[in-house]
Amino acid sequence: MKIFLVRHGESEGNLGGTLQGCRLDTPLTRRGRRQAEALAVRLAEAEVDDVVASPMARARETAEICAAPHGLAVRLDLELVEFDWGVWTGLPLDDEMDRSVAELRAKWRSGDVDAAPPRGESPLDAGARAAHVLARLRAVRPAAPLVVAHGRFNRILVATLLGRDLARMDEVRQRNGSISIFEWDGEKPATSLVLDDVSHLGGDVSTPTGKVEWART
Repeated sequence: MKIFLVRHGESEGNLGGTLQGCRLDTPLTRRGRRQAEALAVRLAEAEVDDVVASPMARARETAEICAAPHGLAVRLDLELVEFDWGVWTGLPLDDEMDRSVAELRAKWRSGDVDAAPPRGESPLDAGARAAHVLARLRAVRPAAPLVVAHGRFNRILVATLLGRDLARMDEVRQRNGSISIFEWDGEKPATSLVLDDVSHLGGDVSTPTGKVEWART
């Protein structure tokens, strides 16, 4: 199986510099739609035979644009929704929030992947969702699925797919409109072929509006 993993194009929440997570459902910006269209061109010659996406607007819109050249309908998977930032959802990524999230990320890097934002989920919780998504792909057995989801969740999904500890999830960046490609036999850890590639976007890469681009999910 060759898995094409995409992070959605720039959303209104990304542009506004807020933590979106799974509770804030904002659409693509004009730049985000251009990024999705560039992804569609990039993937037009790939033998994609299945498209599955988070039901959130920013991911669903991106997936629909990418699926169109292949004449495929988008399957929605509820467990592909973004990481839940709890009470931090919708807050601006200012200095105070930067410190709070940095402290949490330090716990994750140290191995405490059961730590969660207030009333949110932990990477361990999200990792269970990622495992369920991969189990369903294994059951369906498409040859070349396109999976469209979100920045933080994609990092967790990549770590799970590669058989890595979740403490290492931030080793792979996930920029808006990026594509990562993996070969996976459904059993052993996958092999990464491409990671966080945005070459198809040219100069149309999202510009961070705050200090913590990695968290602008």
